[in-house]
Amino acid sequence: MRLTRFLLPVVLVLSCTACMSIYRMPAGTPSASLRVPPGATTWICADGPAQILPREKDGRARIPAGQRITVGANFSSSDGYMNYFCSAGVSLLPDQDARYYQDFETEGNMCSALVYRETEDTRVGLAFEPTMGRSGPGCTR
Repeated sequence: MRLTRFLLPVVLVLSCTACMSIYRMPAGTPSASLRVPPGATTWICADGPAQILPREKDGRARIPAGQRITVGANFSSSDGYMNYFCSAGVSLLPDQDARYYQDFETEGNMCSALVYRETEDTRVGLAFEPTMGRSGPGCTR
């Protein structure tokens, strides 16, 4: 029974990303860096359908700069009685060589995605990303 409570959320996340391919940024494309949330499957829509956004060992992923993209995450958890699944995305227009932080927040059965720009100008090291907007309708996942 305990194993079932653990495996069901894992199966949900995998089933939602099973049809997605892995994102490969085209060579020579200007890029930015995105720190992605742990424990979630992160995806990107950049001129096409959603693809899994691979992270490197440092927890960061390269994203294309100079074009509007949508990034998001699929999250699954269990409290022992209920299994929760949530998927949220947000669009932004990254600047070349900028560093971003993706936050994925859950509360009950609701979730949201936010993106902050990493900066040394603030005490917390993060600033609200002014180009952030809703996930576009062209992003299918």
